[in-house]
Amino acid sequence: MAINYLDLDLMEDMCHRLAVAVFDTKDDPISPFKENTKNLLDSALNLPRASFGGKELYPTIIDKAAVLYYSLNKNHPFTNGNKRIATASLLVFLSINNYWIDSGINEMVEKALYVARSESSGREEVMENIKKWISDHLIKTY
Repeated sequence: MAINYLDLDLMEDMCHRLAVAVFDTKDDPISPFKENTKNLLDSALNLPRASFGGKELYPTIIDKAAVLYYSLNKNHPFTNGNKRIATASLLVFLSINNYWIDSGINEMVEKALYVARSESSGREEVMENIKKWISDHLIKTY
């Protein structure tokens, strides 16, 4: 099955808009899409496609979703709202690939905060935690 990936257009038209619609608050507004650091955003968006020696570094949908979520959260490509945009992007990425996360919003918030608070030195452990969480809550939607 071919994987559909996020790009800048989908980030602006779907992920960012979803984050604003669902997670934006007056006290902590999500920054406008144009207030991003393009190279950090490009890096996060391209990471799920990464390969070395002809082998995908993130071969499964769960691997790809986890690294996208982690990198958008930790790279801080936006002025404000990175955790919320990462969460919306995870949902959109899974949705365009006929999957969804069957999890409540509070659990999603807690997971985003966990990733944001994690130390970079613990990346592998955090990635395993994210993959397990996604795997435990992943449902097929078609």
